[in-house]
Amino acid sequence: MGQMSAVTEKVLKEFIRDKMVLLWTFAVPVFFLLIVPFIDAGNMPTEVMPGLKAFATIAMITLLIMTACQANLAGSIASDTQRGLYLKMTSMPVKAWKEGVGRFLGILIFSLLGTVLLAFLGFSYGAQFTLNPVTLVESSIFLMLICFASTGMGLTIASFVKGESAATHTGVALSLLTFFCGGMAVPYAALPSALQVFARIHPISSANAAIAFLLVGESFAGYNPLSISQTSLTTAISIAIFAVGLTLYSEYCWKKN
Repeated sequence: MGQMSAVTEKVLKEFIRDKMVLLWTFAVPVFFLLIVPFIDAGNMPTEVMPGLKAFATIAMITLLIMTACQANLAGSIASDTQRGLYLKMTSMPVKAWKEGVGRFLGILIFSLLGTVLLAFLGFSYGAQFTLNPVTLVESSIFLMLICFASTGMGLTIASFVKGESAATHTGVALSLLTFFCGGMAVPYAALPSALQVFARIHPISSANAAIAFLLVGESFAGYNPLSISQTSLTTAISIAIFAVGLTLYSEYCWKKN
């Protein structure tokens, strides 16, 4: 636990102290959260706006987590690789998987801080959620699945893309691709049939839809993502992506340096 807690503290401090990381991780979701509900506001009934703002809040939280885990984490690992940190750690009694889990915990805490900030902003902005203990617990589980899948992808990127800038930009591109093709930026009903299949299979977009279904309603989620088959698939793929990412990270970022 000492190894993991030390790495967790390192990652958390690293992200909090970097003003550019804070700016770009939070600025884009906050900007879209403030702007998106007004794009078609003139054509929407007033009673729809609280739900739309709630859906936008959930989507922006997902975007923030993807950016933090897929871009910031990958860039941080690539930076440490370039500085020779892993070459030093291979000669120390540090286990690769424990260091990887420590990085996950650090980025998880960072993401949760951002989640609280965006949720508070959404509430103050007029977002209306369906809140009760059951939906909060279920939504938290799906939020964790988003973190697992996003971190796994970030670890995978860092395993193969060694440059800090390249790794960060790869993570940003992957986050935006998922955001725009997974029913978060564009309503699920408006997506082409091929992208609707993508949105149902991709664990991050599926988990985002599940949270929207629980806290806002099916009319905003676009469909019911809580079937046993889809929930099981989302859970299995999210955990599998994290496990694969951690394995690749342990193999390529450590043993080949």
